Amino acid sequence: MTAPVLHRSAKAISNHEFAEALRATCLPRYPLARGTSERHVALAISGGVDSMALAFLCSRLKKTTPSVRLSDNVVGAFWGITISHGLRAGSRDEADRVGRVLTEQLGMKHQIKCIDWDEILEKDVNPAELPNIETLARRMRYRNLGLLCGRMGVGSLLTAHNEDDQYETVLMRMLTGRGYQAMQGMRPGANIPECYDMHGVYESGFLDDQRRKNPYYNLRPNKYKLTSMKYTMREQVNPVLVAREIELGMPHTSYLDSIEHYRNAGKKDAPPMPKVEVEDGGVMVYKPLLEFSKDRLTATCLENGVPWFEDHTNADPTFTLRNAVRHMYKNHELPVALQKPAILRLAARCRARVLSEEDQAKRMSHHVCIRDFDPNAGTAVIQMRRFVFPQVPRKLTGVRRQYRLENYRFVAALLLREVLPIVSPEREIAHLGHLDTIVSLLFPSLRRPSEPPVAVPKPFNFHGVYFVPLVGGKSLRWLISREPHSVQLPRPAVWFSAPRLESRMKKHPRRWKQGDWSEWRLYDNRFWIRAKSRLPCKVRVAPYEEEHAKPFRESLVEAKGVLSSLLKRHAPGKIRYTLPAMYADFNVTDVLEGGDYWLRDRDYTEVLDGAPALPEDENRDGLFAKRKWEERKAAEGKPQLIALPTLGVGLPRLDEWFEYEVRYRKVDYELLHRNVLDRLPEQRRIVVRWTRRRGGRTERRRGRSGI
Repeated sequence: MTAPVLHRSAKAISNHEFAEALRATCLPRYPLARGTSERHVALAISGGVDSMALAFLCSRLKKTTPSVRLSDNVVGAFWGITISHGLRAGSRDEADRVGRVLTEQLGMKHQIKCIDWDEILEKDVNPAELPNIETLARRMRYRNLGLLCGRMGVGSLLTAHNEDDQYETVLMRMLTGRGYQAMQGMRPGANIPECYDMHGVYESGFLDDQRRKNPYYNLRPNKYKLTSMKYTMREQVNPVLVAREIELGMPHTSYLDSIEHYRNAGKKDAPPMPKVEVEDGGVMVYKPLLEFSKDRLTATCLENGVPWFEDHTNADPTFTLRNAVRHMYKNHELPVALQKPAILRLAARCRARVLSEEDQAKRMSHHVCIRDFDPNAGTAVIQMRRFVFPQVPRKLTGVRRQYRLENYRFVAALLLREVLPIVSPEREIAHLGHLDTIVSLLFPSLRRPSEPPVAVPKPFNFHGVYFVPLVGGKSLRWLISREPHSVQLPRPAVWFSAPRLESRMKKHPRRWKQGDWSEWRLYDNRFWIRAKSRLPCKVRVAPYEEEHAKPFRESLVEAKGVLSSLLKRHAPGKIRYTLPAMYADFNVTDVLEGGDYWLRDRDYTEVLDGAPALPEDENRDGLFAKRKWEERKAAEGKPQLIALPTLGVGLPRLDEWFEYEVRYRKVDYELLHRNVLDRLPEQRRIVVRWTRRRGGRTERRRGRSGI
């Protein structure tokens, strides 16, 4: 470690400054959570001066404030994680030295994770020579961080990105021609990247947390609230009336049953089905040092005697684009407009503009009302309100109306960008410029004068979303769902393996033991699915196909009408072929009905096709022949549709052989419940315009909101 040259104004970061930055960055995710339990917080420690300063600041804060809170919970302990990429000699030894500093000097727990490139790349490939090594290393770094956070039950990960990193990021995006949305730089808090298919790490795990005896996010009502609810319910019940009804023999149903009956009024042809729960949670990445320069982080380490370890590859301008940008502004005199103060001011202006647009979209969110979200089918019904243009002076009517029109169209595009992720399988939402192309279709009142009017709306696809118009009533509604699968593109699929052959040999199928629950797998970027099976074959989750519809319906026997009514109610038309379906490798009807599965021992010899005899240890009890027989049976057999998991429909007695659990991916609850008043009938939808206090009494002016 060499003594760096610091700016004269650089001073160490105080404990109060860091605590305020941490409090401003790590905002509560669940405001209603009481958060009485302690939870570990992970730190991404590379060994550089910025990450070592972060480790010291967290260690000092925990010592001075033992009950420090981060996000929703009290911090139990800070846990350092170092990812050793192995791209240069001595990286593992350096990680060990970092660990000794954290444990011995700072009193912090530490863990090292080495990346095994042999499992990722082909044989004899040097990862350091790859042209996309920066992107690949970032992906593996975050995936390993997410894996460790998931194992430790960590919900917050702190990184040491600082003001200089923000400057380099904005400058890089400027060089690549990005828009002002990207020019705002890194946000202080976001979901962990590169971990989209890891359950409990990316936007998932909240349901499992709530089922624990002592959940991290305590949303259960306390004793005072339960007592208040009890007395409130007592006041709403008339005991005299209840006694009179019991005396007359009137049937009584629970409150939940009555609500369910109300919701299903007019839909008696659709029987009830298990509700698919919606996931939430995951690991959040916070950057509390974005407001501090690297000079201040260096001064913090020097003043408190914290060593750090420089990576010489960071000084190589040919290694990554970030290194080239860093070399450019450190060794060359840049124009004033490209220097650090100007770029950071530009990022602040872009950030303020983006936040202003988001606030405006939130104020006008009532123009898009989500009427019905069905996680079982992955569909939603949205209703578009008419944008009303205010009255303006006659001389400026044309100019102001055009300006207002374009502004409203931009707000409508922002609202659509919030709605599309509910059903879209795409991870990245379309650019606002692309969304402008469908604004006129969904909001007829925002049609430009040069655009032709649309007489009859028709279904269309956009960015993985299928829009179906529902004509009827006073306004137009749209049923949105996942876009039907294309023949040219590969179909999404996940697999669940069969129990080990050794555990099933020489046993009747009725004696096969049920396996353990598999890991959660993400299907089509929409559904989390796990299963446990004792079927003798793999089970594949893939789209519901039309060719399997008739055989599956015939095999249901008494439940044919149930399947038809569920599909008609929840997945009409093409939407039903976007539902996830479970397929066995071959026909398992005989196994489900309790029949035998094995052949006679001498029949397995035909499977080997005259192959030479194997040693006894390799063909113990005919294990090799039976495995080849099952592989051939799966290869030559025709897949059999055994269940539609989100509808709760499967072959008879399937639940004795195959169990599954399905959850929908995370959905913005604020977006779904934002328009509570809009769900009321039109004649009861009342909006308070203003409230005024006059003469000791309150005056309220009311009005009806139109669509």
